[in-house]
Amino acid sequence: MDMKLAKEYAEAISEKRGLEDQLGTVKDKIASLERSILNEMQENQIDRLPINLGHEKVTLYIHKQLWAKPKGGNREAVIDTLLHCGLSDLVQDNYNSNTLSAYVRERLADGQQLQPTLEKVLDLTEVISVRGRRSSASSTSKTAAAMKTIRR
Repeated sequence: MDMKLAKEYAEAISEKRGLEDQLGTVKDKIASLERSILNEMQENQIDRLPINLGHEKVTLYIHKQLWAKPKGGNREAVIDTLLHCGLSDLVQDNYNSNTLSAYVRERLADGQQLQPTLEKVLDLTEVISVRGRRSSASSTSKTAAAMKTIRR
């Protein structure tokens, strides 16, 4: 057995676990600060806030994403309605919330309304959070375009 190789691997595992612990601590800190910074940004009507950290620049921005959820938690009604609307590709024994929400965002972003029967069984919720990035964002998101369709 090559003990040098084994020791190098064990050190890498140990380093990985240490970094994961640090990451967990940082994620907890971000979670504890998010509501406050979101409130501050909304109260001051700030959508983007570039922060110079010296060694890099981070832009804080308000992120909005539309999610489709079953009204009253009735997943069965959504499944039945998806099948009725010819959207069986979104359904297996159940349906995938991410795939369904992406379908809703895409359809509304393209200016199309949801099928009335589907609209009856879904609640559309816009989840708002704060995120940071090192470079500028791409153009208008599907969620922004979808919200324009809903607000018509």
